Amino acid sequence: MVNIHDKSALEAVTTTDQVVVADGLLNFDTNTVLSGCSITHIAGSNTVRIGKRGLYMVAVNVDLTPTAAGDIAIQLLNNGVVVPGALATVTGAAGDTYSLAFTALVRVLPSCCVIDNTSNLQVQVTAAGTVTNANIVVVKEA
Repeated sequence: MVNIHDKSALEAVTTTDQVVVADGLLNFDTNTVLSGCSITHIAGSNTVRIGKRGLYMVAVNVDLTPTAAGDIAIQLLNNGVVVPGALATVTGAAGDTYSLAFTALVRVLPSCCVIDNTSNLQVQVTAAGTVTNANIVVVKEA
């Protein structure tokens, strides 16, 4: 039986190695939790779609191994634009694995017939590397 009072929520994960180019987007292979009607994600894609107005908590965790030494970051994009503060950066060495994580709030405004305020969230990796584990959690808070 479905509880109509459950919040919309998503947890999507990737547990197999994923090679990502600089400024590439992470794909999330499996939806472990997907409930409600505000959040959608097609397993294997890189986009989480938020279709209803509200305030959403977004948490991202990624284990990655950079191809070259230097700064490497993960950041949240909303409709292709970087979300301020939704970023984690490390100065890494090639071949070492690092865990990066951030949490952010995303506000989605109501849409109407002439304005589409749907949010399309993606996680971008700023330098080339291999992601060995990643997850994204999105929960409608209000």
